[in-house]
Amino acid sequence: MIETTGLADPAPILQTLMSDPLLASRYRLDSVIVTVDGVNGAATMKQHIESVKQAAVADRLLVTKTDLIDTATAGELSETLRTINPTAPIHHIVDGKVDIGKLFNAGLYDPETKTLEVQRWLQEEAYREAGGHADDHHHAEHDHGHDVNRHGDDVRAFCISYDKQLDWDRFNSWIEMLITLYGSGLLRIKGILNVEGFERPLVIHGVQHVFHPPVQLEAWPDDDHRSRIVFITHGLEQEMFEHTLRAFNEDSADPLARRTR
Repeated sequence: MIETTGLADPAPILQTLMSDPLLASRYRLDSVIVTVDGVNGAATMKQHIESVKQAAVADRLLVTKTDLIDTATAGELSETLRTINPTAPIHHIVDGKVDIGKLFNAGLYDPETKTLEVQRWLQEEAYREAGGHADDHHHAEHDHGHDVNRHGDDVRAFCISYDKQLDWDRFNSWIEMLITLYGSGLLRIKGILNVEGFERPLVIHGVQHVFHPPVQLEAWPDDDHRSRIVFITHGLEQEMFEHTLRAFNEDSADPLARRTR
């Protein structure tokens, strides 16, 4: 377990675990656990983007000091966290007590069964379901004249899908373009891909400009063979990812030229 300082940017730490040859050969990233102060958490997220990034990339969210706040305040904070991160379980902590068994085994690899739990890890449906709710929540805040938290405009979590098989070289070019132009805004990427020339799916996982080598699965986890990619981003729109993915994979001409037309 690695504990950071209170407002550390999580991305460089995750990148080190994923890319350092010595660490990567001996350790795997299981999960990111983030504690959110029940009393001061909402104010902190309005003032410090690092705290929003922490909540966005978390696999588990622990709301502390819930014995010091009322039910309505705890509910509002949980709703804010759910908008930022639709899939991370939220645990309310009273007097520092938590079931330790609920905090771990959140990664792609399940140490109990020795298998890759892709659906549990990807959870793309949660991102699709949360998208509309998040938009409605922020529009409602505008309608009532309230200030929208910084995360409302800047941090987004969404999933895009692609029905056709991907050309690996074109897909790589697309990812390299995203990293070059928007690397700092790519908080986390994970996906399952249907690639030409591969009978089995490939799994990808990245944090900003660092990516794990692709992992080829033994089989598809279900009958859905579409490519599905989950993004957690800062300052980037979902439509840009959808449009450029199509441009790079469907146009025989230079995709950059198409994108700028």
